[in-house]
Amino acid sequence: MATMTLQEIEEEMEEIKMLMKLWNNFYRILTLAFEADEEQVRKADPEFQQIKTVVAEHHDHFMKVIKKDFHIGQSVLTTVKRTINLDGFNHLSDVEQNKTLIDWHAANILLNETIGSLDCEKDRILRKRSLIPEETSGTKIKRFLKSPTFKNLVTFIVLLVLVLGLYLNWEAISTSPFYVDTIKPWVDKLLGMMGMGGAEEAAA
Repeated sequence: MATMTLQEIEEEMEEIKMLMKLWNNFYRILTLAFEADEEQVRKADPEFQQIKTVVAEHHDHFMKVIKKDFHIGQSVLTTVKRTINLDGFNHLSDVEQNKTLIDWHAANILLNETIGSLDCEKDRILRKRSLIPEETSGTKIKRFLKSPTFKNLVTFIVLLVLVLGLYLNWEAISTSPFYVDTIKPWVDKLLGMMGMGGAEEAAA
């Protein structure tokens, strides 16, 4: 069976179930010919004809839905066409009646097999989905914390804090003995190489 979506499987199952319901009603009314009197048969014939009409009208659609065996849909239509009315079925030979009933049972078996195959495919898809764990909020947070985006954001914030700290405390830093004795000579040298003058001038 070709790969199908869950929605496609469910739609086909509904279509086949509709056909199976019609098919069972067809059999139920058809077998009245064996046990009911002529009046009961006559009253049941309109419903019988309606079922035949629905099956015939939807035959092309059913043929597209029933993919397991092409002969299922064809057998259904042939059986329906063969039985013109209930009274006519009652007057068929034993051989013809048996053939009609055998064909009905064969199609019914294949319909059940088809719905079973679709149900298995549906169950396979649902089980496969259940094995995929849903990402929790905690998992999403952990994944974000490990992402390059978060690392870049942290780096930017740290640099921003450092620059802001230097800017706000530059007066105290620039006059501290450690800065004046150790760092300022290097800063002046670098600024001089860049043609920017002394550190105090740059700060100003």
